[in-house]
Amino acid sequence: MYQLRASTFFDTAIPETGPPGCHVRTQVLQPGLEVSLVSFDATRNLSISTIDDSSHLHFSCMLNGDVDVRTGQRGLRLGQNQLMASFAPAERFELEFAPAHRNLELRITPQRLHELAGDDYQRLGDSIERSFYLQVSHGNQRIKDAALRLERLLGDETALPLLVHSATLEFLAWHLKACTPQDQGERVSKREQRLLLAARERLLMDLSAPPTIEQLAREIGLNQLKLKRGFKALFDTSIYALFQRERMGKARQLLQQHGVTDTASMLGYSNISHFSAAFRKQYGVLPRDARKGALE
Repeated sequence: MYQLRASTFFDTAIPETGPPGCHVRTQVLQPGLEVSLVSFDATRNLSISTIDDSSHLHFSCMLNGDVDVRTGQRGLRLGQNQLMASFAPAERFELEFAPAHRNLELRITPQRLHELAGDDYQRLGDSIERSFYLQVSHGNQRIKDAALRLERLLGDETALPLLVHSATLEFLAWHLKACTPQDQGERVSKREQRLLLAARERLLMDLSAPPTIEQLAREIGLNQLKLKRGFKALFDTSIYALFQRERMGKARQLLQQHGVTDTASMLGYSNISHFSAAFRKQYGVLPRDARKGALE
């Protein structure tokens, strides 16, 4: 297992600080704010033990490949498009990365976050004062779009620094909005959290044929009121809004390879105008314009 410190791992000015097959591209945008693209081209899992010796908040988005995370007695697994926000100065994390893992990580000091975020800083203020915060969630389409845009910019050596800065702040803003204060998250019991995660997985199982709320509640074992309130508390969105966001995200991917009519059909739309209206509501452009590169 490789022993690393966060301050050196993300510093691309220090060569060979990571294990073989690990590549880190970091840009320091301003004092106390930096962003990195981390990728692994190893052929087997890599285990790393790291300690956060820099007192930064970390906002991560998994772009590809799973990672197992353990700190203290808590263990979790993150997959593609999942988010992790953490503040754990001096805590040791044990990480195991799958081959071809790729993630985007933004690091910011509490002082810089307070200066940039203003009142939104209070979403995490109490947790920061307690010197520990760890939350895992699923990325919404806005965060995914910001992460992918930032990934492209970090991979382009000719990218303008101002564009990287702008994309980083957008990624931070949406990521911060997705964070749930600990006292709010605790209102949903552990049992209900497990049921709500199962409900989310069932909801998104088939983006062409969603279950009704009544069906979903019956299958999962929660009444409809608890299901709807729990979704809002845990995922910061309604059941329908979450489904439509993921559905339109899939539509955006399909439109790269298929026409508008075929995409609408694959996603369960019998009326193309309804599909076009939903897509335009989500992205501000029509599907035919997205096929021409309007969202690139």
